[in-house]
Amino acid sequence: MKILLVIVMNSDQTIKIGGMNWKDEVLKAELPVVVEFFSPTCPYCQQLTPIFQKLSGEYIQKMKFGMVDTSKNSEIASGYGVMGVPTLKFFCAGRPIYEIVGLRSEKELREELEKALGIHTNCVSQSSPLYA
Repeated sequence: MKILLVIVMNSDQTIKIGGMNWKDEVLKAELPVVVEFFSPTCPYCQQLTPIFQKLSGEYIQKMKFGMVDTSKNSEIASGYGVMGVPTLKFFCAGRPIYEIVGLRSEKELREELEKALGIHTNCVSQSSPLYA
């Protein structure tokens, strides 16, 4: 008799980010951070979010993934110049280093994540932390 063991892992490793945890989750993060600025009513966000959540599970050791609902956190969005959704902002040592605006396919988003990881390597070697 053979026994098949199936382990199902939740691929969604995104963190909901707002005013209360922005500093700890983004500005003080040791890993690079990619933040999806979205609105629940945005059809392009509804298409991008499942891709973003899936990739968060694949990049868990390399990058932190966060989500900011702009309808509830407009001050964060406007403070970082987010003019439309979906917008992805990449942070290194608490600083925004790269952004993409609009819907991307899974393949395109994966390429963007790899590009951001390359930028992060240079950023870390040239930056000091914002917060001690």
